[in-house]
Amino acid sequence: MFKKFVPTKENQENKEEVLKPSKELIKWEAPERLFKTKSREYYRRLAVIIIFFSLLAIITKDIPMVLILGVSFFAVYVFHTIPPRKVTHQITTRGVNYASEYLYTWDKLVDFWIEEKEGKKVLNMTTVDALPGRITLIIGDSVDAKKLSKEINNYLSINENPVKPVANGLLAKISSKIKLD
Repeated sequence: MFKKFVPTKENQENKEEVLKPSKELIKWEAPERLFKTKSREYYRRLAVIIIFFSLLAIITKDIPMVLILGVSFFAVYVFHTIPPRKVTHQITTRGVNYASEYLYTWDKLVDFWIEEKEGKKVLNMTTVDALPGRITLIIGDSVDAKKLSKEINNYLSINENPVKPVANGLLAKISSKIKLD
């Protein structure tokens, strides 16, 4: 069914592109995600809200919603209590090596932008594929964001007006009305 590729003189002569080894442009170490510890009061208030909506779901006999709310509370608790591991990110001539585990080649990325979240500079890149859709790398303190932007701009265009997901604005409005901290 599948043919085994056997290199011949003919194949090598017709080869249009010669693969070159990738060259490291920038490398840094940073946490794999943003991390901010929350107070006990935050979890208490969140638990009261979850219990309220769980009771409503039980009254309407929507048991899956109760499970979703429970899992959501557990996920929030875990993400805010377990610190992220330190990972190494690399920008190479071949692409972006995310956490030394995943290589996103330049042809799989669309654009990029740098923003500040919770006092840290964050590099965002849109992917061609729907999943993951966007990769986010925290820029280490030792990395100059302007130099990083210039290097990546040789391969990708800068997105000057990134589209924020609708859920972000909705969550910001809700969290401003409900003081959990």
